[in-house]
Amino acid sequence: MKIIELFDIDKYISVSEIKEVTSQNIYRGAGNNFDPRGIFSEEIFGQTPEEQQYRCGYIKLPIHVFNPDVAKNIISRSGGIIRKMAYAEVRCNLVDGVLVPSTDGQYCGLKDLYEIWDKIDIKKTLKTRSEDAVTILTKSPKRLLFNDKVLVLPPACRKLGTKNGKMVRSELNTIYMHLIGLKSVSAYTTTNSVYQVYNKIQDGVINIYTFINKYVGQKDGFFQKRLLAKNTLWTARNVISAPQYKTDESDDISIYRTGYPLDSVCSMFGPFIKYQMKQFLSFNNLRNIHPNPNEVKPDNIANIYDDKTIDDLFRIFLENHGNRFKILYLDPENQLPIMFEAFDVKRNEKISRPFTLTDLMFLSCKTAVVDADRMVYTVRYPIGDLLGAFFTKVHLLSTVNTTTIQYQGQTIKTYPDVNLKMTHNRVATYFSSTITMSNSRLNAICGDYDGDTVKSVGIWSEEANKKAEELMYSKVYNITPQATSVYPIKIECLNGLYGLTKD
Repeated sequence: MKIIELFDIDKYISVSEIKEVTSQNIYRGAGNNFDPRGIFSEEIFGQTPEEQQYRCGYIKLPIHVFNPDVAKNIISRSGGIIRKMAYAEVRCNLVDGVLVPSTDGQYCGLKDLYEIWDKIDIKKTLKTRSEDAVTILTKSPKRLLFNDKVLVLPPACRKLGTKNGKMVRSELNTIYMHLIGLKSVSAYTTTNSVYQVYNKIQDGVINIYTFINKYVGQKDGFFQKRLLAKNTLWTARNVISAPQYKTDESDDISIYRTGYPLDSVCSMFGPFIKYQMKQFLSFNNLRNIHPNPNEVKPDNIANIYDDKTIDDLFRIFLENHGNRFKILYLDPENQLPIMFEAFDVKRNEKISRPFTLTDLMFLSCKTAVVDADRMVYTVRYPIGDLLGAFFTKVHLLSTVNTTTIQYQGQTIKTYPDVNLKMTHNRVATYFSSTITMSNSRLNAICGDYDGDTVKSVGIWSEEANKKAEELMYSKVYNITPQATSVYPIKIECLNGLYGLTKD
């Protein structure tokens, strides 16, 4: 059996050139300068944010204590007489390699246990059925089983803060300061009382181990939240629904292009869309699209549509659905609305109305995602095989009813139908909220239209988009080993007939 070696703290300190922490104080004197020997010392942990995120320190202990991994998982659980002697609960004699309790025993406490460790017959002394525990204690060298140093994590992992005007610190800082204090106390403690100090030092080392283990592990731990969790940043979760087949316009939804609600696209490509919003509401652009350029004042535009306003508008569209037809203005008094002028091809009439938040979001999403040919990675859980996760291009789904317009020299076939007379509660339910994909893809992802949910992630970099498009068109995603298509035609005819005859 291969034994995973215990952490060699002395080797790590030597190789990494880590410095010792010797002071309990956070600050030096009455000022705001950190104590150069303390747990936030800039001499020990560095001055730059990057250094303080990775550079450690260490505390030299007055005694060798058990490695926290050994103490927590072996000694505390099945140590028996070894644990009792370590914590000075009994005195012992060493008889034929076995620790034997005795009222006038020769050995007691961690210090004596460390000195006689090599003479102890672990197999006879340790009362446990765990072969792994015995193997670790017998095969590991004493310098790894016992430590006289403890690492101090970088300041970025245990930041200081304030609450109600008072300084608060991480629990780790309190433990480190307590260990340094115990080290000082042990130098002036009598023999009978020093055992309690040593026990507290051992417990302090175990508490650090427990804190870090809890911080990085469990369901809400560091790694689970940031690397392994499903709730990653800039993603969307939606129910899938059947596409609508219309007689008066061609539908852009296909095997390689999936319809995503406008708010889902915002959730997946937020930074890109905010940038386009800022560009659209710039002084130069508004002068080009507004019918009366003289009404566009550069100072007003710069002050009204700053970064904070862009963030607020973005959040309003995502969170306040009833306010999506909010009118945008050119002046702080909200007297001069930005005018939207286009030609409605479907109704054969000119559009001239105030410019709304929905117009801004749709045009920004179109420029940032659709026109830029950005792709999305969509997954249906549980994943049966590689076809359960697929790459696709984006078709924007906005309002329930759409129209075809000509705007700024381009034709947009599925533009949102904006009705400024619509009440807020009606607006809130007037937008698509489900993902619409080709019926032929259902078989590949083992899905149906009974509430199946998918998670989607926007692909940002140009290199990743190029690779995603190659995979989308690759043979492995389109042809089975039997040389048949992975997209069978099954439900399209029924869905199409329903769409054509439901009215």
